[in-house]
Amino acid sequence: MRAALFAIVAFALITGLPATMQAQSIVHDFHDLEVVAREELEATGTPGAAVAVILGDRVVFAKGFGVASVESREPVTTDTLFRVASTTKMLTAAALASLEERGGVRFDVPIARYAKGLDAKVGVLTLHQLLSHTAGLRDESSYSGPHDDEALGAYVRSWKSDYFFTEPGVIYSYSNPGYALAGFILGTAAGKQYAEAMDEMLFEPLGMRRSAVRPMLAMTYPIAQAHDTTATGPRVVRPFPDDARFWPNGGVFTSVHDFSRFALAFVNGGKVDGKQALARAVIVRLSKPHLPRPGGVAEDEAKVAYGLVERLHRGVRVFQHGGSRLGSGSVVRMAPEHRFAVIILANRTGSFLPKTLEKATELCLPLRREADPGRKATRPLTRGEKERLVGRYVNHPDELTVEIFMDGDALMIRRPGEKTAAPLVANGEGLFSFGGQELAVIFGPEGTPTYVHLGGRALKRSGGRR
Repeated sequence: MRAALFAIVAFALITGLPATMQAQSIVHDFHDLEVVAREELEATGTPGAAVAVILGDRVVFAKGFGVASVESREPVTTDTLFRVASTTKMLTAAALASLEERGGVRFDVPIARYAKGLDAKVGVLTLHQLLSHTAGLRDESSYSGPHDDEALGAYVRSWKSDYFFTEPGVIYSYSNPGYALAGFILGTAAGKQYAEAMDEMLFEPLGMRRSAVRPMLAMTYPIAQAHDTTATGPRVVRPFPDDARFWPNGGVFTSVHDFSRFALAFVNGGKVDGKQALARAVIVRLSKPHLPRPGGVAEDEAKVAYGLVERLHRGVRVFQHGGSRLGSGSVVRMAPEHRFAVIILANRTGSFLPKTLEKATELCLPLRREADPGRKATRPLTRGEKERLVGRYVNHPDELTVEIFMDGDALMIRRPGEKTAAPLVANGEGLFSFGGQELAVIFGPEGTPTYVHLGGRALKRSGGRR
């Protein structure tokens, strides 16, 4: 009851309405949020999660649900550490922005200024290109690899020109290696290892006292085990997924208590507990969108910021990013104009409790009513228009390549070597869907299909008709 009353007062201060006018709905609303979270945990087979909601300059709701391990049955608390996967990217970007504010790095100069031994083509990239996913680097990920700090430097120094699927600065394409390289530059520019630079530039100023990059440090605190789904239910993943080469893009361990301090700073101009924890210029840096994000729903007006995506969610401007890796999932959504944020950390592969996310958002933001998606009428493509799309599209030659081809009069898509294919269904100008996924075609200056955009990644056309 004390926590609920605290939330009521905070909400009344923000809305300008008397607390008595809000009391009944807010108490019930937070109860409803707990109900939704518990139901979604059970429905998705997620062992445990932690949820925090921020309004104004305070955390108005924070709670752990379920268990940190299906074996130990230790309950999740707000201090339980989770590996947060790709929501790490906003933290890496924030640390770099903090270093920039101190004069230790620039975002618009070749990164070779800060690191030796890089391939010449890699060295001319800028931090802006890396953090905005416009460096032309392919995407890949790894859940098992070396665990020492030096592995990150060895990894990025091993890259040659084949790590580029296209030229830098041409197109947005989500790249985990791009953030690995950005994290390496954070360390070298600061004169430290990446993990130590994160402590100095971000965790310590924000008071994120238990947040860590190195697993050997994280495991000294209560920690959520990684879980995957099997036919008999969730199981603990062994060994714990870890690869030091990918720490900057998905390796941070934190709790909702600690992560809330970053979110508080983001929606309060860098202030936490009434003190300037991060320079306001850092928050301005992170809040600036740089280019449209291809594909998706046009009404969202999605744009790419550093480590975040800015979009209109039911009429409200939000910044958000999700994370998914073997054994964990997370999501952070922040609305600076309303000084609102919600953080969800979970311990099952790809789990981020979208219904819980939406419930928390509905409670606190003046959202428009959800639009009826309906079905947009599209004219049938001519055979010539279909044939123009035929070809092989490549981001990573081994992990992210698709073939588009004709089967009779049907336009089809598949991965190379696969026997089964899915029909591409036109949903709008240059927009298609297949098997529950969306695909956008990016045309070159002469109207020739040059890229397809799939799951945030761009794949460049490398061949003509079959």
